[in-house]
Amino acid sequence: MKKLYVIFCICLVIISILAFSSISFAKISDPIPEKIEKSKLAVGLQEIVQIPKSGTGRKKVARLNFLTHAGDGSGRLFVNDMRGKIYVILNGKASLYMNFKNVVCSNFSYETSQQGFSYFTFHPEFAKNGIFYTVHSEEKNNSIPDFPVTKRITDNKDNTIESSHHDVIREWKAANPAANTFTGTFREIMRIEQPYEDHNTGQLGFNPNAKPGDSDYGMLYIALADGGSNGFPVSDTDPLDNGQDLSTPLGKILRIDPFGKNGANGKYGIPGDNPFANDRNPKTLGEIWAYGLRNPHRFSWDTGSDRKMLIVDTGQAFIEEVNLGIKGANYGWGNREGTWVIDQKNENVLFPLPKDDAKYSYTYPVAQYSHHVPKDYPGFYGIAITGGYVYRGKAIPELIGQYIFADFGSDARFFHVPVDELVNGKQATIKELRLVDGKKEATFLQIIGSERSDVRFGIDEEGEIYVTSKSDGKVRKLVPTPKN
Repeated sequence: MKKLYVIFCICLVIISILAFSSISFAKISDPIPEKIEKSKLAVGLQEIVQIPKSGTGRKKVARLNFLTHAGDGSGRLFVNDMRGKIYVILNGKASLYMNFKNVVCSNFSYETSQQGFSYFTFHPEFAKNGIFYTVHSEEKNNSIPDFPVTKRITDNKDNTIESSHHDVIREWKAANPAANTFTGTFREIMRIEQPYEDHNTGQLGFNPNAKPGDSDYGMLYIALADGGSNGFPVSDTDPLDNGQDLSTPLGKILRIDPFGKNGANGKYGIPGDNPFANDRNPKTLGEIWAYGLRNPHRFSWDTGSDRKMLIVDTGQAFIEEVNLGIKGANYGWGNREGTWVIDQKNENVLFPLPKDDAKYSYTYPVAQYSHHVPKDYPGFYGIAITGGYVYRGKAIPELIGQYIFADFGSDARFFHVPVDELVNGKQATIKELRLVDGKKEATFLQIIGSERSDVRFGIDEEGEIYVTSKSDGKVRKLVPTPKN
């Protein structure tokens, strides 16, 4: 009887463990079922300028990807066409600043949807030194990358294939920083081999809050996605496991000193206060500032309040993320998507976090939304997040302190969340920002007259926010709604 009782107790324990496991690791098909509510806040969109067409056939309009200012007090805006041009906008008119494609090299590659001349940023002392930075894609040819792909690359049938291309970061020095047409010199500072066509190098940027003498002043931040997938154009779950691999720059935010010399090729420096600058593992890259990211194509800093850095990360099959930028943080990809466990062999499956999740020390989003489509929603609900800015302008007082971002998929909804509510360990409530066309509420697609938006955000020196779209090649500005 005693043996039977012991066996009975053991069986009960096993059954309890199995039951607990099934509850703890139950599959989740709808992680955020709640609908994002529309806000009371509304903005208008004022057309500023049409950028000249650069393509052919149905894809004639300029592929606008980034808009920013030079921080030189000139009031100028700069916007890039991914096909290889930078335009300067002044007094509502656009003129060609530089034909990037002609200057760079014959290897310039821009035919696929995520390749081309992607991003640029101005050095904090551009007004004096004329220096700015760009990133673009090139055919490999005989160039040697500073960061080669060292893992086996496969197609969706597990056949070994060649890597896709190189992403190249260059430093430019304008002979006259005040001129509206570029003449000057350039040098290559970094070349990164990309395994697949998608998920390439994202935004370049300097912390606008850093002042001369600060350790962060003049340090260049570089967003790098995980390198794409063998299932392009629909990415698999980090097939090369780059997100958690500290020996590759892919799936990371890098931070470098562009004027230094101790980097991989002697053309840039590794700041001594980077989290892995003095790591004992020789394979760990000192350039890494944060890791575990899927596609962090946009980041920005709030210039008021707590001066938070905000990083958006495009999700896989379920979750779009807004993250706080934190030195040394591991954002979990490809083991986590949002605040859930992801099945690396099945992108359509999520699981709850395990009870011992704290031991992994992942940093989770402070705001997130899902691809879930409510029954009463007539279209796509969420596809891919595009990062924006915390509004610090003067034209729309009710928008001050709101982080403005959007989903650049088919429906192109605009969102906002108070930056003060973006706190680690909590999930801020996202609301949909209403758009007004004239005196009538409208969607962004209705405003631009297109079926797809590819919306992007930009900002000027006064903190006013701008909107661009690859669908019509126009630059627009957020403005107050008309008064009744």
